[in-house]
Amino acid sequence: MPHSHHHFPVVPVLLVITTGGFLAGMDAMAKFLTLSLSIVMVVWGRYFFHTLITFSYYLYRTRSLGFLRAQRPDLQFYRATALFGVTSSLYFSLQYMPLGEAAAIQFLAPVLVTAFSGVLLGEHVGLRRWVAVVCGFIGVLLVTRPGSGLFGWIALLPLASAFFMASYYILTRIIRDKDSPDATTFYSTALGALVLSVLLLFNWETPEPVQWLLMLGMGCCGAIGHFMLVKAFHSAEASVLSPFTYSHVLFAILLGLLIFGDMPSLWTISGVCLIVGSGLYIWYQERRAHKRKTA
Repeated sequence: MPHSHHHFPVVPVLLVITTGGFLAGMDAMAKFLTLSLSIVMVVWGRYFFHTLITFSYYLYRTRSLGFLRAQRPDLQFYRATALFGVTSSLYFSLQYMPLGEAAAIQFLAPVLVTAFSGVLLGEHVGLRRWVAVVCGFIGVLLVTRPGSGLFGWIALLPLASAFFMASYYILTRIIRDKDSPDATTFYSTALGALVLSVLLLFNWETPEPVQWLLMLGMGCCGAIGHFMLVKAFHSAEASVLSPFTYSHVLFAILLGLLIFGDMPSLWTISGVCLIVGSGLYIWYQERRAHKRKTA
């Protein structure tokens, strides 16, 4: 059952933070692959291996195909479409943008989720969380610097990814009471894998062994990350969890620096600190509320 908004959900939050590391690693591998493979091939590799790993895991664990049974196939379709939009928009932008900056722009999504979770999901979003929303939004603006001409129209791609991601998060939260976590995890990428496999019948490129390995790595990171994300959102409110998805940005900046040599600017560092600070502020207020309740 979902946690009360007065009880800080430690385990779901840790799952979300860990997910950020896995998904940032997946994006780093994708950026590396876009240097030598087409976007269609890269996205296909991410979806195909993710789906294959998820299918194999559930088949082994349950010894049945029950996880294929979706109570709300319409919501599963919309959610899978949103995730496909997230991946396609972001990976195309990674050809031209540093990993950290693209991830930071994309992470307007948690701000959108927190801002609208009260209206769309009927969750409690108090004054303290609204303060954190404003801080997070200012942080995103510091990173993106609208009107600076830093990235031009390319910056619209991770921005589009942010709107897709917000839809994905909201649908994940809604669907938790409609379908099993197993079905939700599997159908996250099954649709994209099917569509891309059909497209590649006419646009196939044969990857090198290292590229196959990296695509397999993307699938592993994606499968593990999204499994943890679904588990987290099945256990706690989106308005509590969403600020902690910013860990993805921190991991992305670190990997961008270590792998691609992308040194973040002072604007980026300032914005990310403000974004992370908003998440920590929510954590602090939730902890205080829990202590008052149990005192």
